[in-house]
Amino acid sequence: MKKLIAAAVASSMTAFAMADISITGDAKYEYDMTDTNGAKSTTANTEAHINFTGKSGDTTFVAKFQLVERGTDVAQGASHAAAAATSVDGDFDMEDTYIQTSVAGVGIKAGNYASSTSALAGEIEEGGRSHGKVTMSYKLGDINLYAGNGGTASDGADGGINNNMFAGASTSVAGQTIHIKKASDTRDNFGIQGNVGGVSYRYESISEDGTSTYTKGDADYVELSGSMNGITVQYAKLDADNVTLLEETDSSVFALEAGLSAYDAKVTEQDQIAVSTTVDGNKITVKSGTLKKGISATKDVDYTQVGVSRKLSSGATAVITYTDKDLEVGDSQNLEIELNVAF
Repeated sequence: MKKLIAAAVASSMTAFAMADISITGDAKYEYDMTDTNGAKSTTANTEAHINFTGKSGDTTFVAKFQLVERGTDVAQGASHAAAAATSVDGDFDMEDTYIQTSVAGVGIKAGNYASSTSALAGEIEEGGRSHGKVTMSYKLGDINLYAGNGGTASDGADGGINNNMFAGASTSVAGQTIHIKKASDTRDNFGIQGNVGGVSYRYESISEDGTSTYTKGDADYVELSGSMNGITVQYAKLDADNVTLLEETDSSVFALEAGLSAYDAKVTEQDQIAVSTTVDGNKITVKSGTLKKGISATKDVDYTQVGVSRKLSSGATAVITYTDKDLEVGDSQNLEIELNVAF
C-alpha cells in the first residue's frame, strides 16, 4: 500500500512539474496630491496585476487579474480649514482571459482582451476590452492578414457580434511598416511607421463615417523622435475633426489625456514635445504641450511635466512626477510618487 501511495504522489508531482504554467505580474503604490487654485486633494492607491499563463504544445491560455485599493482624502482651501472627506474603496477585476492556438497555419486568439496604445490607432482609440472577441491571423508571404469579431463591450453594450467585424493587413516595404484595417462597417484605420535618417516616425489615422454629427470625421496621430548624445527628443500630435474621436485615456506618450477632457471642452487637438535622458542612473523626462480648447472653445490648457525614475537595488523602481497646468484663470499642480515592481 505504501508503494502504491508513493507511486501516486510521484505521478501527480511529475504531472505538475511537466505542466507549463507561469505566474507573472506587477504591483505599485501610488501617492497623488493635486492643488488647484488652493483646493487640495490627495489619493493613495495600491494596484496589482497577476497574470497566469498555461501552455500545452502550440496552445496558450492567459488569465489576467487586477486588484486595486483606492483611498481619497479631500480638503477644501489652501489651509485645510474645512473638514476633509475620506473614503476607501477597492475592486477585483478579471481583465484579459483568452486562448491562443493555431489550426492549419491559421492563428486563433479568442476570449476577452484589448488592444494596446502601440497597436494601430492605439493613441487615438481607447481599445477597451470586449467579451467574445475572436481574431484569426495568417501570414501570406510578407503580408500579415487578420480578421475577426470584436464581440461586445465589457458593459454588454455595442450591439452584439454582427456589428463588430474587423479585418486588416500589414507588411514591411524597405524597412517601413504599412498597416490598414477595416475596424467596423463605418471606420477605416491606416498607419505607417519606420525610420528615415535616424529619425523614427509613426503616422496613424482613423476615418469614421457614422451617421451622427458627433461621431463622424477623421482623426490623426503623428509622432517623430530621434536621439543624439544620450538625449532623446520626441514630438507628438493629435488632430481630430470631432472631440468624440479622441478616446484614449491611458497613453504612455502624452502627459495629459485628450480623452479625459470634458465633452464641453471640445478638445480636438493636442501637441507635445518631450525630452529625456539618463543622469547617474536617473531617467529624466520633461514634457511640454497644449490641449487646444482644453478649458473652453476659446481657452487652451498649457502644461509642463517633469518625471524622474530610478531602478533601486532592491528590485523596485521609484518614480516621481510633477505636472503643472496653466488654466488661464489660476493653475493646477500635481505631484505623484510611485513605487512599483514587476515579477
